[in-house]
Amino acid sequence: MPFLSVIIAAHNATKTLSPTLESLVKAIDSAGDSIEVIIMNDSSCDNTQDIIEAFSAQLPGLVSERVEFRNIGKVRNHAISLAAGQYITMLDSDDLMKPGSLRDAIIFLQQHRPDMLLTHLLEIRDMTKVNQQWQGFDPISLTSHEAIRRFLIHKDFQAHLIGQFIHRGLYQKTPIPPMTCYEDFAIFPTLLSLSSKIFYQRQGHYYYIKHQQSLSSTLDANKITHLIECTLSMEQVLPVEFQALINCHWLDIYTNHRQHLNSSQLTEVKSRVSRVYSPYFLLAKDVRFSYKKRAIKALWKK
Repeated sequence: MPFLSVIIAAHNATKTLSPTLESLVKAIDSAGDSIEVIIMNDSSCDNTQDIIEAFSAQLPGLVSERVEFRNIGKVRNHAISLAAGQYITMLDSDDLMKPGSLRDAIIFLQQHRPDMLLTHLLEIRDMTKVNQQWQGFDPISLTSHEAIRRFLIHKDFQAHLIGQFIHRGLYQKTPIPPMTCYEDFAIFPTLLSLSSKIFYQRQGHYYYIKHQQSLSSTLDANKITHLIECTLSMEQVLPVEFQALINCHWLDIYTNHRQHLNSSQLTEVKSRVSRVYSPYFLLAKDVRFSYKKRAIKALWKK
């Protein structure tokens, strides 16, 4: 019975999947008996399946399916339903892991049995900066309150499922919704709220490769709709004491994506942004000065 399930969603990944799977093999190292790899080939029309089959002998407990969901939320949720591991981590088909990192993660997870082991993703655009240095896991313990706070201020980690180690029971309580994007944002606040034993690893093991056509650089109406839905859900899930920090997220949407909002969305976002014009927001100790400055500037213009 595997202890850790590694889930990969692949779609037309011919150009990137081989290096990703090579890094996965090195990350597993000697821990093959404790790991299963689940690869979902979603609607690919290139050589993605050939690459999966070429690596099949090197990937422990490989479960591979071809599906036609064309939906990352459905793909991940289906893969979770197949997972047998007590813990689940996700790897995108164009990212990389450091050698021995999954081997070491299993050792820590088996010793401490957390709800979540969160890690700092190494965002990278220049592939020449990828290195193989890895000193192992030595994470710090976080309360649920501190984890939520760090998440909301984008300190250390954001709403990503890739590179994180999450107990399968949490996913069973919080299924991933059938969304084409932001499916991780949709459930991450709830996962944090349900967790009482959280660890955070500062030294990153996961290279999150940022491409020109990344989600943030190719926004459209569908993505904006999901972003607003997820922010509304976060507002409902998290305790009211975090309202000032959530308002920072609303301010970001208004400032960065206002031109993409339709009339009803603009009304919704404006109603939330109006909350930043208050002593509660301006005096909140966790709100960065840059947000307070933007709020004061907008209020002055009013």
